[in-house]
Amino acid sequence: MPKAPFILLVNPWITDFAAHDLWAKPMGLLLLGSLLRGGGCGVALIDCLDRHDPWTMASPDLLPGRDGAFGTGKYPRAVIHKPPAYAQVPRRYHRYGIHPESLTRQALELPKPDLVWVTSHMTYWYPGVFETIRHLKRVFPDVPLWLGGTYAILCRRHAETLSGADFVASGSLDELPCRIEAATGYRPANGASWSPLRPPLAPALDLLRHLPYAPLLTGLGCPYRCPYCASSILQPFSVKRSAPALVEEILRCHGEHGVQDFAFYDDALLVNADQALKPALERIARLELGLRFHTPNALHIRALSRQWCDLLCAAGFRTIRLGLETMRRDRQNEWGGKVETEMFSRVMRNLREAGLAPEDTGAYLMAGLPGQTVEEVRESIDLVREAGARPFICEYSPVPGTGLWNEACRLSPFELAAEPLTHNNTFLACRREDFTLDDLELLKAHALAARRQPRQASKQDADPACPPGPSARSVKPQDRDSKP
Repeated sequence: MPKAPFILLVNPWITDFAAHDLWAKPMGLLLLGSLLRGGGCGVALIDCLDRHDPWTMASPDLLPGRDGAFGTGKYPRAVIHKPPAYAQVPRRYHRYGIHPESLTRQALELPKPDLVWVTSHMTYWYPGVFETIRHLKRVFPDVPLWLGGTYAILCRRHAETLSGADFVASGSLDELPCRIEAATGYRPANGASWSPLRPPLAPALDLLRHLPYAPLLTGLGCPYRCPYCASSILQPFSVKRSAPALVEEILRCHGEHGVQDFAFYDDALLVNADQALKPALERIARLELGLRFHTPNALHIRALSRQWCDLLCAAGFRTIRLGLETMRRDRQNEWGGKVETEMFSRVMRNLREAGLAPEDTGAYLMAGLPGQTVEEVRESIDLVREAGARPFICEYSPVPGTGLWNEACRLSPFELAAEPLTHNNTFLACRREDFTLDDLELLKAHALAARRQPRQASKQDADPACPPGPSARSVKPQDRDSKP
């Protein structure tokens, strides 16, 4: 029988104008680690975005990172040369993550791998992926190196041509056991577990050296097809985990690693959630462990009934983000009809009555999409603040294969298909005379000012018929003004 291979998984550096650790762990790699282990393979992981790497923290060559609220924080970073595509962007460009020497040291401390597997995230972060690959190739010149993840799937030809990887994993998950056998001579023993229709395993969180918070995934897939979102491309199937599996994972992370903060990574957390998430949260609420839950990927407003808001508050949800997009009715219909303005107002009332503090609740608003006006975004910011939520701007990033992609390519003055760097939301690929980069910066400043402005109590807030719920907290939450 062939010897089981040792596979090194690597989360690469980020290269961008700005990056912040808002509960960002490499979930894909952690799930892959579970699958590989289940198949008998040896596995290790090097996280180039480890904010607490000792060697990096002691290095004078990098600007240090910093811890923030609820396990979040700033990455260590180094100023690097901007790619030519960004020559006119008046901001510094950075590589975020550990010192390159630390990557070398960590790699050489491990047994020589039979396969190195690098993941990828945003399409416009590919320079950091390429640098990671070049670095690993120098350390392990004769070891096959694979590239997977978001960029590899959405920009496959670009990755195959330029990344330097020996193989770009962009196909179906169940094809990979055969690929692993061809590369290492060993076929994972759990081939059936690689089916995309099976519920995902628990992520191998023990592969991470530091765990200030834990990522959670109740399932994969999203029933919506938003024209700006690639979720249905990256995960075309929908599967859910069981309530006992979720509770077991939460309790294990809390008991074994002392984790208190948990972030849900689901694209549609509250959709079809009655069978698994609801009983899991009911049990967590009864245990009264003082855990805190966060939803950086946003909740679908339509699902937030008063009963769900009560449960979220009782279970310990501290960061509520709502996927509002816009307050314009015609645009709401154009983008899928998931939310209406009246629905948002009702949900804000539900959250307040359940005891969620206004400072804990934020709404994501899109900005810079084709056809969108500056005034529409500004009005939405003001209406969100009047409703008692904190507005966060999500700058539009063109994503290959999505519903708006062809229109973005037609309207943009840049070669979006040829250069993924133009997908950067800071770059604003679909800028135009009536929606400029300066306009975007002014909108972001307006949203920041709205988040920092104390909200005046409304007549509805003072209505004795709508008192705050019994679980309302008196502890003032930390201010979180970081870009989502």
